[in-house]
Amino acid sequence: MKSRWITNLLLLLGVAMLTLVARYQPGLDKPVETAAITRLSADQVRRIHLNRPVRPDLVLVRDAQGGWFIEHEPRLPADRHQVDSLTRLVQQKPVRSYAAGELELDRLQLDPPYASAIMNDLAIEFGGLEPLQDLRYVRVNDRVHLIPDLYLHLVEAAYTNFVRRRLLPPQSRIERLVLPGLTLSKDDGHWSLDPEQPVSADTLQDFVERWQDATALSVRAADADIGGTPIEIGYQGGKVLRLLLVAREPELLLARPDWGIEYRMGEDADFLLKLPHPEAAGGDAQPASE
Repeated sequence: MKSRWITNLLLLLGVAMLTLVARYQPGLDKPVETAAITRLSADQVRRIHLNRPVRPDLVLVRDAQGGWFIEHEPRLPADRHQVDSLTRLVQQKPVRSYAAGELELDRLQLDPPYASAIMNDLAIEFGGLEPLQDLRYVRVNDRVHLIPDLYLHLVEAAYTNFVRRRLLPPQSRIERLVLPGLTLSKDDGHWSLDPEQPVSADTLQDFVERWQDATALSVRAADADIGGTPIEIGYQGGKVLRLLLVAREPELLLARPDWGIEYRMGEDADFLLKLPHPEAAGGDAQPASE
């Protein structure tokens, strides 16, 4: 009986020791977490200066409200998603790192650098690709890092790649919409339509919301002498966004002459230019202006 009790005690101690070994792994050092290539966080970045051989320099600046703008004539609002993709560079963790003094920088296209992204006043210099894993050489101060090649295409992108793709500013609300052959106006919370059509108030509201949220697939520079049919979007504060309908097919193209840009809106031009047919909208419809 006593020997059985001792055996059970030894088994219990053995299980406890195995649990401790599995949990704490004595003799194994904890892996050291790799530091990012800079000490900046994305939220700390206030100014980005892109220097690249394929295009003129580009400068992006964050204002006091946290919005990003392109230093351009005229000043253009930047697309937050595109800027965020670029600012993630400051927290990128390297696959490998080296002391710059130990390398032949000219052979890595780092002396001089191929391109650079200056975040605030910190330069991140871009070199060539490492051939085995297609990692990009970047230099920050006296260190050279190998990182995934996720950023150079942004550094080299045209300024229009960073222009806000949503047509209207954030928090704006449409009060008047003038389209080819169609005008919608809001008065005392109700939409009226000129000329009248048998559509419901809900259909009109849904149609206005399409313009409220209208976002381009991409933005490109417009020709200086571009022409088209005028479109006006009036929103609160008496402000008016003036566009030109450049083309309906094969895709809807809208130009903004005051900014010198053109929006590619996709293939379904009717989505933004025509009210749904009453049968398609569903339900019994009455003239919206009544």
